[in-house]
Amino acid sequence: MQVIDFNQVNWYALRAAAAYQKEADIRRTFPDTVKVATTGEDIQYFIESNATQQVVSIRGTANLDNAFEDASYAESENPQLDIYVHCGFDKTATQLYREIKPELDKSKPVILTGHSLGAAISTLLMMYLHHDGFSLGPSINFGQPKITNSHGADKYSFLPLLRVVDENDVVPLVPPNDLIDAIHGGYQHLGPELMLLAGEYYVYEDTGAIRHSSIDAFWRNLGDTSVSAHFMANYLKNIASKTARAILVPYQRREEYMDA
Repeated sequence: MQVIDFNQVNWYALRAAAAYQKEADIRRTFPDTVKVATTGEDIQYFIESNATQQVVSIRGTANLDNAFEDASYAESENPQLDIYVHCGFDKTATQLYREIKPELDKSKPVILTGHSLGAAISTLLMMYLHHDGFSLGPSINFGQPKITNSHGADKYSFLPLLRVVDENDVVPLVPPNDLIDAIHGGYQHLGPELMLLAGEYYVYEDTGAIRHSSIDAFWRNLGDTSVSAHFMANYLKNIASKTARAILVPYQRREEYMDA
């Protein structure tokens, strides 16, 4: 049975949420911050560094409409990673990697976190960092859309990544699985998934297979899903409800523990 330390999850969530804040607030809350910057594509990030580790936290999209725009469906081949990836996410991740790489020390592990688009970028950055010989610490992200196909998910399944999703958040379902490229295949998640249910309840699965969705199911879920479920404020609230006591339930019984 997989037991989750929700205080640890909250440690990451606070940073993913802080990436949306002003630089002064970030530096006040996280005194180990050595850099706060925004890319040319308006992605803010901040880097913390101490004697034992480096943490990179990446801001996501400003609102849910932007998240759906980010989740366009074109895949392109990345010769460095040797996989097909979401071309929009990868373009942003490549730009950000060029900026942060000179700031990072190979003698210390790198930990990444982010929300929404920031989560997608953080996962791609893990791939780039691994490729270039950096040590990766355990990373947790929130509300991540899919970034690669099944081959890419299998190739990088070793990454020390945990994806946290709210049961009512539709963004981790995009792009839907039957929007596929005839050559490259459909998008798939990689890594284990922690699904937040109501109150103290949660689901843990070793793979992302449980999040498969068709186009029809995607649009049905969109109609029934609260927009606020995607925002970090909701994630923080849902995680906080589990820090004192958390109960693991089977995925097949999750609907018994969802918010009404």
